[in-house]
Amino acid sequence: MRDSIKQEDLSRYKNMIISFVNTAIAQTEGVAREYNVIKSKFGMTTMNTKNIHVYIYDNEVTVDVYINVRYGYAVPQVVCKLQENIIGLIKESTPFKIKNINVNVSNVIFA
Repeated sequence: MRDSIKQEDLSRYKNMIISFVNTAIAQTEGVAREYNVIKSKFGMTTMNTKNIHVYIYDNEVTVDVYINVRYGYAVPQVVCKLQENIIGLIKESTPFKIKNINVNVSNVIFA
């Protein structure tokens, strides 16, 4: 599959998926989006500062998302709902299979 998709098309799909993830984050109750979440807790200091990472290989998509959850919301339910939202948006609009949607909760925000 990788040979059949040009590099520019992969880049366009990655940007499209990042947009879908941002939409899912905005639509999921309990997520407190903060830019430049510190990822050093996860041993990922060499990654760039974006909170969403998309990997496409062999017609499969893996997404890593870093979020904050608002105090008072159940973290497992927020993460599950966000994963469902992301999966729905990707399945509707791309030809790729979903391998993993990894949601990493960096903080609980008391606001």
